[in-house]
Amino acid sequence: MSRISEYNLDATVEGSDKLLGSNADGSTRNFSVNDIQVFLSETNTSGSSSSFTYRCEQTNISNGDIKFTLSSGNTLANVTSIKVSKFNYYNYDDPINNALTLLSGKDIIIYDINNKNDFGVYKVKSLQVDSNSSFYNLTLELKTSNGSIVNNKIYGVDIFPESGGDLTFAHHQNTASASWVINHNLGKFPSVSIKFSSSDSVYTNVGAFAGVVYTDENNLTINLAAAESGYAYLN
Repeated sequence: MSRISEYNLDATVEGSDKLLGSNADGSTRNFSVNDIQVFLSETNTSGSSSSFTYRCEQTNISNGDIKFTLSSGNTLANVTSIKVSKFNYYNYDDPINNALTLLSGKDIIIYDINNKNDFGVYKVKSLQVDSNSSFYNLTLELKTSNGSIVNNKIYGVDIFPESGGDLTFAHHQNTASASWVINHNLGKFPSVSIKFSSSDSVYTNVGAFAGVVYTDENNLTINLAAAESGYAYLN
């Protein structure tokens, strides 16, 4: 095998690219960029203190799981409460029960990690420890949603940036673009946060990588260095 320094540099990273590494048992394996991205998203490896991931389990809930209570059917619009583990999915060594209390009284978004078009935004009306202290129960009030619950899918639970009493606006940029033109009609010059489809983080320091041009009190444009899709949260 040649020295690593002798291989050509690939400046274009693609999901199908492979990285060489060691498996847990010590054997040498190839790892695809796509699989690494999925692992990082599903385990919330690079997430914040108010961002959690869970596997949906509607029957036998255990560590790292979330269970949805629905008024009928299986759509996110019918979710009335959730039971969540005090452990993030795939990480059962470090309990997150103290961080979970950050969700109390907040607006939250629950979404399919691998299909962000399936989401629900809710107000957390109450947060209590379950009779089994390994779980917490959150009573929810629906604000908006799209899509349905799918068992065994991995779901993210985050504080929704719109939380607060002031007027807010959420813009969904479906098509990747370097320029997001937004008509928000808030009657003010709002602060802007961004959540890209390619990332599970919400960026509040938008000025570090994007330019916000305020056309007037009801319209603005976000200019990015490269085409992206995702959400912009204005408040």
